[in-house]
Order: sequence, then structure tokens, then C-alpha cells
Amino acid sequence: MIHVKILQSLPSHAICRALIALVYLILCSFSLTSKADELLHWKDAWVRSMPPGAQVSAAYGMLMNHSDTAVTLSAISSDISGSAEIHEVIADGDQRRMVRLTSIDIAPHETLILESGGRHIMLLDIAAPPVEGDFVEICAISVAGTRACEQAPVRRQITTQQDTFTNHH
Repeated sequence: MIHVKILQSLPSHAICRALIALVYLILCSFSLTSKADELLHWKDAWVRSMPPGAQVSAAYGMLMNHSDTAVTLSAISSDISGSAEIHEVIADGDQRRMVRLTSIDIAPHETLILESGGRHIMLLDIAAPPVEGDFVEICAISVAGTRACEQAPVRRQITTQQDTFTNHH
């Protein structure tokens, strides 16, 4: 009963402060675990459907950094592919070529746009091509280990008129 005597000897405002501090610490521990999920956020993610037998596809969308610090993406994963990579289309004279990016920085409060003809995600070593109407999980992974995952719908290829780089994917 020593605990009861100690509490009775403390002024009520001190007990209230201690309880508020305890609640604050508990809430902070919860918010730290959820901040990783809130750091990066997908918007309008989608995966391109491919014909039977195709072993690659592409994913597009926007990845927003809601934090006050830059986030460096170091990997991409997908539930339908053996590997996934971020690529960028580079103009080389009158030719275009794709270059694999091993990492990419997203500035604070900025958005990485992944689109056909620019930066995009290549889904490689696909056992079964994604079918229109399905959903594919796409995860962006930062160097800190933060994972931002999204269930991206599978849609048909955009028309050639809209696509600026149709020869590769």
C-alpha cells in the first residue's frame, strides 16, 4: 500500500501531469509506428495489362513524400514479379533508351511521377501476365526500410497516340 500513500501525498495536479505525460508517451509510440506508413503515399497507381506469354509489364502512378525530409527509394517490389526496377527513358539524339535507376530521391513534400515515356516501374520475370480487372500489390521501399504499398488496378495499355514510348512496354 506504499503506492497508495505516495499518490495520496502528491498534489492532484502532479498526478494529472504524470498521467498526461504517460498518455502522451503511449500516443507517441503509436504515432512513430504509423509515421512510416504515412511518409510515402501512392496516388493513381496502375499496372499495364499484357498479352499471354509476356514476361514483363510496367507500373505507373504518383508516389508522394509527405515528410519534411527527402526520402531515397532503394527498391520496388511486386506480388506478381520476380523483380521490379525503376527505369527512366533517356533521349539520346533521335533515339530513346531506358536506364535502370538504383535509387531515386523524393524531396520533402514532392511527388515522384511514374509515367510511360519517363520514369516508370518495370515488373520483370512475371510468371502470369496481369489481367485487366485484377489488382497487383506494388511496394516502394526506402533506404530506411519504409514500405509504401498499394493495390494497383490492372488496366489496358493506353492508346499509341497517348503513349510516348510504346516500343518497350
